Order: sequence, then C-alpha cells, then structure tokens
Amino acid sequence: MSLLRKLYLKYFVPSGFGYGKYLKDRRSLQYQGDKCFVSKGSELPDPYLLSIGNNVWITDGCRLLCHDASVIMINIMQDSQLDQVGPIEIGDNCFLGNNVIVLPNIKIGPNTIVGSGAVVTRNLEGNGVYAGNPAKLVSSMNDYIEKATNRSRQFPWNRHLNKNAAHIYDANLEATLRKERIEYFFESQPNY
Repeated sequence: MSLLRKLYLKYFVPSGFGYGKYLKDRRSLQYQGDKCFVSKGSELPDPYLLSIGNNVWITDGCRLLCHDASVIMINIMQDSQLDQVGPIEIGDNCFLGNNVIVLPNIKIGPNTIVGSGAVVTRNLEGNGVYAGNPAKLVSSMNDYIEKATNRSRQFPWNRHLNKNAAHIYDANLEATLRKERIEYFFESQPNY
C-alpha cells in the first residue's frame, strides 16, 4: 500500500461505516452489501476471497483468514507447492465481536452474532448467537433479541431513545446517555 493511501486512510477515513464505504467504493472485497461497519483495526488479508452481505459488522481486532500460511513452512521443509486457501462468506445482518477469528472455507449464515474472542472453525447456521473456541451456539437470535429488549426497557434512559428509528449513535443524545449511565451504574452503587 502506498504511503499516500496509508495517510489518507489514517487521517481521512473514519473507522466503521466510513471504512466500510471506502472498501465498497474500491470493490476491495469479492462482494460487499450495504450498511457495513468495518473497523480499521480488523484484519482482512485476502479481501478478494471475502464476501459479506448487508448490515455486517466486523469490529476491532477481527481476523478473517482466507488462507492457512502454515503450508509455507511445509513447502520450505519438503520442497513442495502446497496451497491452502478458501473463501469466507458472511450473510446479511451479522455481527462479529471484538477479536473474532474466522478460518478459511467458512460460511456464516444470516442474522448471526459471533461473540468477542470466538474462533470460527466451522460453518455457522443463521439466526443464532455463537461464542467460544471453537464457536458454539449459545442462543437463538430470537431469544437474544427478547433478552436484550427486556434489559433495554429497564434502563431509565430508554425514554430518550427514538422509538421511530434504529438507535445506532446520536451525537446530540450521547452526553445525556453517558450522564444517566454513569449515575445508574456507579453513583447509585456502594463504593468499594
């Protein structure tokens, strides 16, 4: 990557939706849907073997590995020409938590959450929440959404959230949310 491109990415392309748009505009991935969030702190060493659907979130520290570089050591060891590569396909509405590792030849079905630190070693069916090493199903998506909905309704700042639009991030509302969250989590609790 040229020095100018590195500087441009560092200073002018924000992480998240901005970087996702940057990748899509340049057709860096084999396929990329709309409204994708890609952290600049993620690693996509073989983007031409990566396909992601709409509303896919690849958060900080994620590593999507479309190759197994261990064969290079074997090639040197026994003077061979092995190659171990494979695509990664991620369906619509998927979230990869921080530091998720996805190995080659993996398909992640739509409507899936992969918890932070998970290692995806096999295909994941859609409509589920997965965690662990190796990643295993821990909840259906419907159960997770129901639990998250119930928890969210209990927070006192829920009254501020716009009921007519998806709550992603609202800079105008953030100061209020932070203040109420600090009061709720810290000021109402005993000091240790």
